[in-house]
Amino acid sequence: MLTHGDMTIYTYLKKQANYFKTKPFLYFEEEVISYTEMLMRTNRTAAWLEQSGIKKGDTVAIMLKNSPVFYDIWFACGALGAIMLPINVASTASELRYFLEHSDSKGFIFDETLITEKHREVMVDVPLRFYQSTNTDWKQKVSLEDPSPHDKNVHAEDVCGIMYTSGTTAKPKGVLVTHENYLYAGHSSVLYQQLTPEDRYLIFLPLFHVNSQYYSSMAMLVVGGSIILQEKFSANTFWDDVEKYKPTVSSFVATIIKILVRLESHPYERQHSIRQIGYGLFVTKNDVETFKERFGIHLFQWFGMTESITTNITTPLYERMPMDEETGILSIGKPGLGQEVKIIDREGFECPTGTVGEITIKSPSLMKGYYKSEIETNKTIKEGWLYTGDNGYMNEDGFIWFVDRNKDMIKRAGENISSVEIENVLSDHPSVINCAVVASPDELREEKVVAYIETEDNTLSAEKLTSFCKERLSSFKIPEEFHFVEEFPRTSIGKIQKNVLRENIRLSGGM
Repeated sequence: MLTHGDMTIYTYLKKQANYFKTKPFLYFEEEVISYTEMLMRTNRTAAWLEQSGIKKGDTVAIMLKNSPVFYDIWFACGALGAIMLPINVASTASELRYFLEHSDSKGFIFDETLITEKHREVMVDVPLRFYQSTNTDWKQKVSLEDPSPHDKNVHAEDVCGIMYTSGTTAKPKGVLVTHENYLYAGHSSVLYQQLTPEDRYLIFLPLFHVNSQYYSSMAMLVVGGSIILQEKFSANTFWDDVEKYKPTVSSFVATIIKILVRLESHPYERQHSIRQIGYGLFVTKNDVETFKERFGIHLFQWFGMTESITTNITTPLYERMPMDEETGILSIGKPGLGQEVKIIDREGFECPTGTVGEITIKSPSLMKGYYKSEIETNKTIKEGWLYTGDNGYMNEDGFIWFVDRNKDMIKRAGENISSVEIENVLSDHPSVINCAVVASPDELREEKVVAYIETEDNTLSAEKLTSFCKERLSSFKIPEEFHFVEEFPRTSIGKIQKNVLRENIRLSGGM
C-alpha cells in the first residue's frame, strides 16, 4: 500500500525545490544550501555515480562524518534507483569487510580521516567498481558533472537504503528501507512533532543512524523546513550554536540531556529559540523535570526501531507523560495514528492490561525485509506484526511502558527483573552520573544483579548504594555487586553497550 503516491525521495526533493527555491534546506558551519542548490548538487552527484557505473539496484556504501555530502549521495542514489548503505564511522576493518561483502556493494565513498591501514587492506581485498575519498578532488570532480534532472524508472516501493542493525548477539542484519518507508517516516514525524515549514531542525546525532534519517531529515524534507547540521554534539558550544542558528526543534538521546542539566549556567539557556526536543530511551523523571524547568523546553518521548521505520509509540505533545507510581518510570507514550500495538505473552496471546509481555507493532510502513535473509525476516514479521524483542505493558488509557529488552531482563530465583527499573532508582542518587545494570551468572539463583556506576564522588561506595536501594527497591532487585567505571562503552548515539559489559563479565569468569 502506497500512502504517499508513487513518490521517491528524489522526486520529493524536486517538488520541494520547485516550490521553496532559494529557501535554506541545509545549514552546515558557514555554508547555507538552498533547496534549489540541494537539487543541483544531487543531480551532479547522481551523474558522477552513473559515470562510475552505478545503476538501479546497485548498492553504494558510504562512511562519512555528518556533512552535506551525505545528503548529496543519499538523494543521488534515490535519483538513480540505487541503494545507499551508511556505515558507522567507528566500524572496524572486519566490520567494513562484512558490510561491503554482505551488501554486494558496488562502490565505497569515504572520509579519509576515518580510514586506517587495516581498512585499506580490506579495500584492496574486496573488489568494487570504485573506491572514492571525499577529501581529495571529490568536490571538483562532482562540480564538473551535468546538473540536469534525472528521470529514471524508480518507484516508491523500490529499496532506497540498507541500514544494518547493531548485531550485538549475531552478525548484523541489513534492513531494507524503501522510498515509501523514508517518506512515511517524514510525514508521520511531521504529524507527531507538529512541525511546519518554519521549523529549523538541529541535527548532530550521526546521519548514518536512523534517528537522523527517519525522524529529522525526512521530516524537514517533506514539510519544507530547514536542517541545521553539525558534525557532532558539543556541550561547550551548544548554547552559542543555538543562539547563532536559531533552531526550533531537535532530537536528543539520554546522555545529552544528562550532560546539559549538569552544565554551569549559560546566558542563552533561557533565552533561546528551541520549542521542543524528542528523545528515546531512557531518561529519569527527575532529569526530565529538571531539564524542562531549567531550560523551558518541552521534552517528549518516542519509540521506534530501524525495522519499524517510524516512531510507532510517542507521547502526544498535548498530553503529560504519566508515571508508574510503583517504579517511578515515565511512559513512552501511546500508539501513533495508524499504528497498532499489542503486548503479547510467550504463546502469542494478548496480555491483560498491566501485564508485561513483548511489544509487537503493526504499521502501514514496516521494513521491506532483511537483505538476503528471508528466515530472519519471517522470524521478525509474522502475519503483519513486527516482534520488537522489547518487553512492556499498557494501561487502561493506552499508555505504554518499556520494561526492558528481552536480552537485558535479569532472571533471578524465578523472578524476572527489569534492569531499567533498577537504573531508574540508581540514577536518582545525586552522586551517580551514569549507570548500567546487567546480569551475571549465578550457580544458586540462575543470575545475579550487577550494577556499573560512573561517579565523580570518591566517597561513594557499594555500601552507600545498597542502603539507597534498600529504601526504594524490593530486596531481590537490589544489586549484589557494584563496579565503578570511569566511562562506559557506548554506541554511536551514546547508548551504553550492555553487551560489552556482559562480555567483560564472561571473560572475567563471572567476576
